[in-house]
Amino acid sequence: MFWIARVLLLIPSLLAGWFVSRSDPRFWVVALAIGLVFLALTALAGFYGPDLFRRRR
Repeated sequence: MFWIARVLLLIPSLLAGWFVSRSDPRFWVVALAIGLVFLALTALAGFYGPDLFRRRR
């Protein structure tokens, strides 16, 4: 479980690194915001994804 969370938070951290310098104090705030959006999109995909694939068959 720890590794799943780590991978899910690695991607937003990389995205935040494109827009904000790592030495900037706001880096982790931006990374957290991107992480929350990424987590919400992952949850939505988990909720609605299987249903969408089931309808196509």
